Amino acid sequence: MRHLNPSVLLSFVCAALLGIGAVILPVWILSQRIYSAPFFPLIRSGVEGMSYLTFIFLFISGLLLGLLGKGHPFLLGLATLVSLPLLAIAEMVVSPTSHNLWPLEFAIYGLISLSAVLGAFIGRYLQKRVRKSDV
Repeated sequence: MRHLNPSVLLSFVCAALLGIGAVILPVWILSQRIYSAPFFPLIRSGVEGMSYLTFIFLFISGLLLGLLGKGHPFLLGLATLVSLPLLAIAEMVVSPTSHNLWPLEFAIYGLISLSAVLGAFIGRYLQKRVRKSDV
Protein backbone atom coordinates (compact mmCIF):
# COMPACT_ATOMS: atom_id res chain seq x y z
CA MET A 1 0.00 0.00 0.00
CA ARG A 2 1.31 3.41 -0.94
CA HIS A 3 1.45 6.05 1.78
CA LEU A 4 0.55 9.69 1.27
CA ASN A 5 3.49 12.00 1.67
CA PRO A 6 2.84 14.44 4.56
CA SER A 7 4.02 17.42 2.48
CA VAL A 8 1.51 16.53 -0.26
CA LEU A 9 -1.26 16.24 2.33
CA LEU A 10 -0.26 19.62 3.78
CA SER A 11 -0.37 21.15 0.29
CA PHE A 12 -3.94 19.93 -0.22
CA VAL A 13 -5.06 21.17 3.19
CA CYS A 14 -3.50 24.56 2.41
CA ALA A 15 -5.26 24.53 -0.97
CA ALA A 16 -8.64 23.99 0.68
CA LEU A 17 -8.00 26.78 3.20
CA LEU A 18 -6.80 29.18 0.51
CA GLY A 19 -9.93 28.40 -1.51
CA ILE A 20 -12.22 29.20 1.39
CA GLY A 21 -10.29 32.42 1.92
CA ALA A 22 -10.65 33.29 -1.77
CA VAL A 23 -14.42 32.94 -1.46
CA ILE A 24 -14.81 34.75 1.87
CA LEU A 25 -12.33 37.64 1.54
CA PRO A 26 -14.24 39.48 -1.22
CA VAL A 27 -17.32 39.55 1.02
CA TRP A 28 -15.39 41.64 3.55
CA ILE A 29 -13.37 43.68 1.07
CA LEU A 30 -16.40 44.68 -1.00
CA SER A 31 -18.71 44.95 2.03
CA GLN A 32 -21.18 42.57 0.45
CA ARG A 33 -24.49 41.53 1.92
CA ILE A 34 -24.38 38.56 4.30
CA TYR A 35 -27.02 35.99 3.33
CA SER A 36 -28.58 33.62 5.81
CA ALA A 37 -27.63 29.96 5.61
CA PRO A 38 -28.09 26.89 7.83
CA PHE A 39 -24.36 26.70 8.75
CA PHE A 40 -22.09 28.86 6.60
CA PRO A 41 -23.50 32.32 5.85
CA LEU A 42 -20.11 33.76 4.81
CA ILE A 43 -19.56 30.93 2.34
CA ARG A 44 -23.03 31.43 0.88
CA SER A 45 -22.47 35.17 0.64
CA GLY A 46 -19.13 34.60 -1.09
CA VAL A 47 -20.61 32.16 -3.58
CA GLU A 48 -23.73 34.17 -4.35
CA GLY A 49 -21.84 37.45 -4.50
CA MET A 50 -18.88 36.05 -6.40
CA SER A 51 -16.81 38.83 -7.95
CA TYR A 52 -13.67 39.33 -9.96
CA LEU A 53 -11.74 39.32 -6.66
CA THR A 54 -12.72 35.70 -6.06
CA PHE A 55 -11.16 34.68 -9.37
CA ILE A 56 -8.06 36.77 -8.70
CA PHE A 57 -7.63 35.25 -5.24
CA LEU A 58 -8.16 31.73 -6.63
CA PHE A 59 -5.57 32.36 -9.33
CA ILE A 60 -3.07 33.69 -6.77
CA SER A 61 -3.80 30.71 -4.51
CA GLY A 62 -3.12 28.35 -7.39
CA LEU A 63 0.05 30.23 -8.27
CA LEU A 64 1.35 29.91 -4.70
CA LEU A 65 0.40 26.24 -4.58
CA GLY A 66 2.17 25.59 -7.87
CA LEU A 67 5.28 27.40 -6.68
CA LEU A 68 5.47 26.03 -3.15
CA GLY A 69 3.16 23.03 -2.94
CA LYS A 70 3.65 19.37 -3.63
CA GLY A 71 1.34 17.37 -5.86
CA HIS A 72 -0.01 17.64 -9.36
CA PRO A 73 -1.00 21.22 -10.28
CA PHE A 74 -4.39 20.14 -11.65
CA LEU A 75 -5.29 18.43 -8.37
CA LEU A 76 -3.95 21.32 -6.30
CA GLY A 77 -6.12 23.74 -8.27
CA LEU A 78 -9.21 21.58 -7.86
CA ALA A 79 -8.49 21.23 -4.15
CA THR A 80 -8.98 24.96 -3.65
CA LEU A 81 -12.74 24.54 -3.94
CA VAL A 82 -13.11 20.93 -2.80
CA SER A 83 -14.49 22.06 0.54
CA LEU A 84 -17.46 23.92 -1.00
CA PRO A 85 -19.34 20.77 -2.05
CA LEU A 86 -18.57 19.21 1.33
CA LEU A 87 -19.96 22.25 3.15
CA ALA A 88 -23.00 22.23 0.86
CA ILE A 89 -23.64 18.57 1.71
CA ALA A 90 -23.49 19.43 5.41
CA GLU A 91 -26.09 22.16 4.85
CA MET A 92 -28.29 19.78 2.79
CA VAL A 93 -28.33 17.31 5.67
CA VAL A 94 -29.68 19.98 8.00
CA SER A 95 -31.87 21.80 5.47
CA PRO A 96 -32.70 19.59 2.45
CA THR A 97 -34.16 22.50 0.46
CA SER A 98 -31.11 24.75 0.87
CA HIS A 99 -29.29 23.46 -2.25
CA ASN A 100 -32.02 22.44 -4.70
CA LEU A 101 -29.73 22.63 -7.73
CA TRP A 102 -26.73 20.95 -6.14
CA PRO A 103 -25.52 19.04 -9.26
CA LEU A 104 -25.32 22.31 -11.18
CA GLU A 105 -23.76 24.03 -8.16
CA PHE A 106 -21.03 21.39 -7.92
CA ALA A 107 -20.30 21.62 -11.66
CA ILE A 108 -19.96 25.39 -11.34
CA TYR A 109 -17.48 24.93 -8.48
CA GLY A 110 -15.43 22.75 -10.80
CA LEU A 111 -15.47 25.41 -13.52
CA ILE A 112 -14.59 28.18 -11.10
CA SER A 113 -11.65 26.19 -9.77
CA LEU A 114 -10.09 26.30 -13.24
CA SER A 115 -8.71 29.74 -12.39
CA ALA A 116 -6.76 28.12 -9.54
CA VAL A 117 -5.74 25.24 -11.83
CA LEU A 118 -4.33 27.74 -14.32
CA GLY A 119 -2.46 29.50 -11.53
CA ALA A 120 -1.07 26.20 -10.25
CA PHE A 121 0.26 25.22 -13.67
CA ILE A 122 1.88 28.63 -14.12
CA GLY A 123 3.34 28.40 -10.62
CA ARG A 124 4.76 24.94 -11.32
CA TYR A 125 6.23 26.18 -14.62
CA LEU A 126 7.89 29.10 -12.80
CA GLN A 127 9.18 26.73 -10.11
CA LYS A 128 10.85 24.55 -12.74
CA ARG A 129 12.35 27.60 -14.45
CA VAL A 130 13.83 28.82 -11.17
CA ARG A 131 15.27 25.37 -10.43
CA LYS A 132 16.90 25.22 -13.88
CA SER A 133 18.48 28.65 -13.42
CA ASP A 134 19.92 27.55 -10.05
CA VAL A 135 21.81 24.66 -11.62
